[in-house]
Amino acid sequence: MGFLIGENIKKMRRERNLTQEEMAAHLGISFQAVSKWERGEGLPDITLLPALARYFGVTVDELMGMSRIHEEETLKKLCKAWEDNRAAGRHRENAELMRVALKQFPNHALLLVQLSASLERLAKAAETEQEKMALLKESIAVQEQILRYGEDSEVRGATLYNICFSYWKAGEKKKALEQARKLPNLYKARENALVDFLEGEEKKAIARVALAPLAWSMEKHLSVLAETEHEKKLADKAIATLQEFIKEMEKNK
Repeated sequence: MGFLIGENIKKMRRERNLTQEEMAAHLGISFQAVSKWERGEGLPDITLLPALARYFGVTVDELMGMSRIHEEETLKKLCKAWEDNRAAGRHRENAELMRVALKQFPNHALLLVQLSASLERLAKAAETEQEKMALLKESIAVQEQILRYGEDSEVRGATLYNICFSYWKAGEKKKALEQARKLPNLYKARENALVDFLEGEEKKAIARVALAPLAWSMEKHLSVLAETEHEKKLADKAIATLQEFIKEMEKNK
């Protein structure tokens, strides 16, 4: 909570184009005190909170970030409910849960991802082609919303990849191919860059993290080569070795 007070003071001060010195002078305190609050190294005295709130034209609850704390608690409960439903195979309940949640938290990246995942699961189990296509189209619309508004690079990267398969399953093969060709190649991955820059245990940790997806990727491409007769023997042997490696990696997680 203390961190939120300092963060909010800093945000509100900057929104009003005030320096720490100007704010401190108006409140009759030292600018060093303001600096400490904003760095999260101290808290305003409780008797100062009403004056600070009046200064910024907000309530004490807003100053303390109570609304954000409440939002974070609500989001945690929603995500826990989604995880419980997913584990129990209640994907329809999850889709409705996320639709309702997004009315309260519009364009929230995690909620959009969870809605899309639930819709994809429902589409896979759909009893009719019409239902399947409707669910896939809704999932695509959700993923396109993530790409329009999402700022988290990891979420965007995963969505850019996943939407290719959603387009393909929905019969939009041209879009799927166009999107797939825009994705970065295997060389330009995060782990390939970080392993060159980090040192010691961090470097080793990144290398370990990279091995399982690399093995999975190699198995995927070798399986394609195994379909051709003259490469089948070599590819099959490599695939068997990689499958054992992946199993070992999963055990050691």
